[in-house]
Formats: sequence, C-alpha cells, structure tokens
Amino acid sequence: MAKLAHDFKTAWRLGVALFLTLLRVRQTRRQLMFGVSLAAMFAAFLGFTLLDSFLSSHPLLFAVYWLICGALVLLMLLLAIYDFAAVKSEFAHRSNRELADVLKEIRTSVADDDGADKKTPKG
Repeated sequence: MAKLAHDFKTAWRLGVALFLTLLRVRQTRRQLMFGVSLAAMFAAFLGFTLLDSFLSSHPLLFAVYWLICGALVLLMLLLAIYDFAAVKSEFAHRSNRELADVLKEIRTSVADDDGADKKTPKG
C-alpha cells in the first residue's frame, strides 16, 4: 500500500512538472487553451442536445457531467489568466532589457563624444 502511495505521489509530481513545463512556451500554452476551449464547447453542446434526455433521467450523472463541464471552463479561465500574466511579465522583461540597451548605447555615445571634444582644439 505504501508503494502504491509513493508511485502515485511520483506520478503526480511528474505530471505537475510536465504541465508547468508546457506552460512556459507561449505557443504550447495557447494551443492548450484552444483545446480546452473546444472541449468545453463540445461538452456543453453534447449536454444540451444529444445527452439531454439521458442526463435528465440520471441525476447523479447529470451532476457529474456538468461539474466536469464547469471544471473545463474553470481550467480555460485559469489558463487565460496565466497567459495574461506570463505575457505581461515577458513584455516587462523585454522592455527592461531594451531600456538597458538604449541607456548603454547613450552612455557609449556620450563617452565617445567627450573623448572627441577633448582631442579637438578650441579656438
């Protein structure tokens, strides 16, 4: 029993690490968001049309099915919020790097101009 719990914990950690690794790449993150969105829309469509009479006659399955649909929508929203925060962070990092490059270029230009002014005689 302890080995099973250890294996489950290891599998859980591996799954979480894999999911977090996938979230680091913007294109993969957006594809995941698209897939979850399609799955949520398809599940809602099925629930309202084809599975409506079946789910109406089985209250427990009805609750489980719509909880899963709600979980898909919640996952979609969480991925969108995470994507927003990640893009905002990427842009902040990029703008800070560009600002540092521009300031370095200005300092170099000013230093070159000061050196050229000292060499030319005034008069």
